[in-house]
Amino acid sequence: MEGRRMMRLALGKGDSRRVLVEPGTTVLALEGTLTVRGPLVWVAETTLAPEQRLGSEQALTLESGGWVDLMAVEAAEFVVLPPEGVQVWRKVVRGLERLMGHEGGKKPMVLR
Repeated sequence: MEGRRMMRLALGKGDSRRVLVEPGTTVLALEGTLTVRGPLVWVAETTLAPEQRLGSEQALTLESGGWVDLMAVEAAEFVVLPPEGVQVWRKVVRGLERLMGHEGGKKPMVLR
């Protein structure tokens, strides 16, 4: 999967997209609400597809690689960042957080 680039996607309410990701990929929700399902993991001799919901300005870093389903709970815009692309976005997020001063009691977005 070498040479992968950032993908910026928009989905309408109820739409979904299946994407192949590598370990360390980050999904960053820009607007709307998105459910990320997968990639498959082994738990007690059973495969499970963990599921997590992301709202605006939330991020999820996927520890393992494989196929993930990205489903829009409501219209959503998001980016899928390969591991090497995360460093650039961390700098962007830090700069924005400094400009906004972490105001409004909002929890700062953390990219791991």
